[in-house]
Amino acid sequence: MKYLITVAVLLGLLAPTQAQTTDFKIRYETFIKGDIKIIGNNVINRKEKGASPNDPYNDHSPKAKLNDEFDMQYIDIDNDPNTFASSTAHFSYDGTGGKVAYAGLYWAATYPYNSGVLRGTKNIPVDKNREEASSVLFKTPDINAYVPISGELIYDGINDEKLKNAAPYVYYANVTSLLAPATKVVGDYTVANVRAALGQIEGGSAAGWALVIVYENPDSNVKKIITYDGFSAITNEESKTFSFKGFKTPEEDDFKTRIMGVTLEGDLNMMGDNVSITVPESGKTTSLESKVRPPQNFFNSSINVNDDLVTQRKPASLNTLGFDLFRMDIKNDNRYLIPNNATSLDLNYTRSRDRYFLFLTALEIENNPKEITQLYRSTRVTKLTAKDTEKGYYVIVGVFLNINNVNKRVEEMKNFGYDARVYYNRDQVLNFIYVDRFDKYEDAMKKVEEIRQNTEIPDPWILDVANYE
Repeated sequence: MKYLITVAVLLGLLAPTQAQTTDFKIRYETFIKGDIKIIGNNVINRKEKGASPNDPYNDHSPKAKLNDEFDMQYIDIDNDPNTFASSTAHFSYDGTGGKVAYAGLYWAATYPYNSGVLRGTKNIPVDKNREEASSVLFKTPDINAYVPISGELIYDGINDEKLKNAAPYVYYANVTSLLAPATKVVGDYTVANVRAALGQIEGGSAAGWALVIVYENPDSNVKKIITYDGFSAITNEESKTFSFKGFKTPEEDDFKTRIMGVTLEGDLNMMGDNVSITVPESGKTTSLESKVRPPQNFFNSSINVNDDLVTQRKPASLNTLGFDLFRMDIKNDNRYLIPNNATSLDLNYTRSRDRYFLFLTALEIENNPKEITQLYRSTRVTKLTAKDTEKGYYVIVGVFLNINNVNKRVEEMKNFGYDARVYYNRDQVLNFIYVDRFDKYEDAMKKVEEIRQNTEIPDPWILDVANYE
């Protein structure tokens, strides 16, 4: 593989990026008694004698081939003649689980043109066309039929002189409106028609999708969850450090910190990629690793949770040929690395060979509940970038897509003696029903407590709206 292209989905706050960049911005941020999970799968696989792309590729040995040595073709497992590519992944809650607070879908691929071949030592385009990649098909357990999804372009390398041979692209879509009201969230999710280069291209072709799900969980402690996305090229000469802030760990006892990521073009037998954590309060640094992710070959075409490979996918390839997805707890015995009352940590990306591209980061860390509220510890606080409404803390009593449900909740609040109003967010295509807006967080929390005492609304929460630059 001549180029290593990484789509990393790691949880946290970001520093500014350099050349070959789309600036990173907050996508989602919340305090929640809940969890975040990422599921996904690759959408192209090797085609060779005796094996189709739908057959899992399980060679995880030191002799395993790289994806630029294979004829890469679309996986298509849905038996639907209307799709040219599809793969599935299974979602289940940690603990009891509960209402989905947020869901974001990403798809990414190397895509300089439709297909190519290797002739001698040179990659030659066979089909120079490049189709529109901004839309996919999405199937959930609750809706057993495909829903067309249009994405927001995060980055496209086709016009970047340094990246056009691989031409990685990344798209994002907010799909909260499909999962939040769903009666069935646990089950298989399918994404179809992700465009990618087929055959053989310079550096090899890789493609996949990832679904980020944040959900309430009564079995969980209060956590800070934040996701950022953008695009940054990381080369041999340029490492990358992200500073995660906006939290405070508990005053005593152990707590959990978790990082997740999705990478594009991290090959099994290409060494030298490393992810490490530095904590200013302790002055210590450690490399992330597990039984399936060595510290000097972190991105190795695996899909894992800690030390276990994830097999609840179709196909469930052990070697995903350039697509990585991981969910890992940070080892912190006796708070050796991250102490109590810590307020920041740095995530460092380095590479000794080739280059990779980072486009999504996030962090999940247990937070000191006293730092959130002294009134009601499990209240959800969600930050939102919104330039079409006034800044402030909005007390939310419902979020709906369907206008009939909006009207019912407004009427319900009127019966309780509250003049509820509606804020329609164009980016999320959702109606937020609120009873009041406050300049101070403490005043909003008092209103939340009042709503709990005076109504039958089970889960009022706070929307922190700011006009972020």
